[in-house]
Amino acid sequence: MDKVVRWVKPVYPFVKLNSDGLVGSNIAEMGGIIQNFKGDVIISYASPLNHCKVIYAEMKGLAYGLEVCVRIGITNVVIEVDALSLIQLLNNNIMCYPDFFYIMRKIKSLMAGLNFSLVHIFREGNACADFLAKKGSLLDDVEAFSSINIPQQLCGLVRLDKLGLPYIRSI
Repeated sequence: MDKVVRWVKPVYPFVKLNSDGLVGSNIAEMGGIIQNFKGDVIISYASPLNHCKVIYAEMKGLAYGLEVCVRIGITNVVIEVDALSLIQLLNNNIMCYPDFFYIMRKIKSLMAGLNFSLVHIFREGNACADFLAKKGSLLDDVEAFSSINIPQQLCGLVRLDKLGLPYIRSI
C-alpha cells in the first residue's frame, strides 16, 4: 500500500524549518532548510559531524536550524523532522542518554523563545533536509546556502515542494 506525502508551505507569518541527521558506517552528518510562506529558501545548511548516534545527529541538525532562526530574528516557526523519536523526546522531556543533556537543554532553550509547532514528516516529504544532510559528508565544516549559492539539485527539490508535488511512500 502506498501513501502520498507532501511538503506543505507554512502559513504567513510562519516559516518552516526542516532538519535531518544521518549516520552511516564511517560518516555522520546533518542538514536543514528554512523556507518562507511562499516556499522560498531563506537559508539552508549542511555539516559533517563526528561519528555519533542517529538521534544525536538529528538533534544537531535541529539545534543548528533553531540557532539560525534566533540569530536572524525569526520567531514563528513550524518545525518538521522525520525522526518521531526526537519529537517524543522533546515533548515528553525524556532523557535516554546523559550524553544528550546539553544538546537537549540547548534545543529546549532555543524553542522557549519561539512561537512554534513541532511536527513529524515522513522522510519522503523531508527531501530537501535529507539532501542537505547527505551533502554534509562532502564538506569540511558547516556550510550555509542562500538563494545565491544553493546547490542545483536542492534548487530542483525546492521547486518540487513549492509546486506541492507528491512523494509516494511505500508502506
